Amino acid sequence: MNGKPEALERWFLVFLCLWGVGCLFLEALAAVGLAGCALGALGAARWGGVTVRGALRAWAPLVAFLAWALLAPLLSGHPPSGTGVARLLDFAGIPVAAVALGHLSEARRVRVAWVLGGVFLVSCAVAGLQHFGVWPAPEDWAPLAWTRLPFDRVYEAVPGTERRFMAGGLLFHRLKFSHIGGMAVAFALGMGLRLQGQRRVVALTVAAVGLVSVGLFPYARAASVALVAVMGLVVLLGLPRRVAVPTCAAVLGLAVLALALNPPLRERFLDSATEQGSGSRSALLETGLCAVRESPLTGVGPGRFQARFWATPDMPQQAREHPGKSHNQFVSMAAETGVPGALLFVVLLGWLAWRFPRGRPEGLGALGALAFFCLLSLLHDPLFHTQASQAFALVLGAGLSGPRAAAPPKRSGGRFA
Repeated sequence: MNGKPEALERWFLVFLCLWGVGCLFLEALAAVGLAGCALGALGAARWGGVTVRGALRAWAPLVAFLAWALLAPLLSGHPPSGTGVARLLDFAGIPVAAVALGHLSEARRVRVAWVLGGVFLVSCAVAGLQHFGVWPAPEDWAPLAWTRLPFDRVYEAVPGTERRFMAGGLLFHRLKFSHIGGMAVAFALGMGLRLQGQRRVVALTVAAVGLVSVGLFPYARAASVALVAVMGLVVLLGLPRRVAVPTCAAVLGLAVLALALNPPLRERFLDSATEQGSGSRSALLETGLCAVRESPLTGVGPGRFQARFWATPDMPQQAREHPGKSHNQFVSMAAETGVPGALLFVVLLGWLAWRFPRGRPEGLGALGALAFFCLLSLLHDPLFHTQASQAFALVLGAGLSGPRAAAPPKRSGGRFA
């Protein structure tokens, strides 16, 4: 009996690190890590006597969302694509991450945090080098073409500058870097406000470096605004009011100052009011609404919605050629799974937010990451990117993880047990 928990703990340690590092760098590693943790969670459930019925009841909102999103479109003649199924099943990673982290000792949880925090800081440093052009020329990456990493995506020039680029860190993709980085920053901030001593300093340092990196290097407007707003929310929840209010004012002041002292960044924000600068966002949103109107109950099928297939001839060319979603995660979810599916998605997110134990570092951090995701989802489709979807599941699962956790924490007497 003593050997099994120890072996399982080592197993989870390895695959959690692979999962997290993959979300910050290489997609294949994230998939391997998630799959390994899922196998370990099945073993933990078997050894712990967890029944299928008990697990389904403990995660009822998640089960209801996945059941509707997968079965309703299929039964209505709109089967999901393979990619659509994969993105939905990423949500099953939430209980997997909760179980995996819950089986780690405190020392090994800290080890996972050191590994992932270190990789994130390296990614921030790489983003800084990319942004300032201290980076190899595009042709220098030719010998590594076999890796299929999108090296060319970090050479998009910042308008009106010389040798300034919209960086993507180790992900080599500015939106992935800003979306996953924003979740990491919000989580690190929540952790730091609940920790003590050296761990607090380290967590807050990661949050500060990440804020600067996400805010300045990828030129991702929606992510930057969402992150500043969420940091204010986390500070208000994590600090006494007399300290939180001036801290929030300081963060907002620094954000405004950075915008004022960075003309290219300021121009990019001002440009967002124009049709060209917004990336035809209103037209893309309309394509999602068209899909919803076509199949409001069951949707067009997970993974089946692409803006270009629902664009009208009078829409801008970008909308008519866009292979992505509607630039609103909730509308895209309604387009693919129907209005009931989108409502179940919102219920799931609300249920998770209610379950997070805000008195624990992981709970406050996950709540911040969830709030960032929700704000970002009003202007983007974070789940469109595989690594962002997998990172979201990992962060949410971390927020529900406790000592030897096999299910979400329960409320008792108005407080989390």
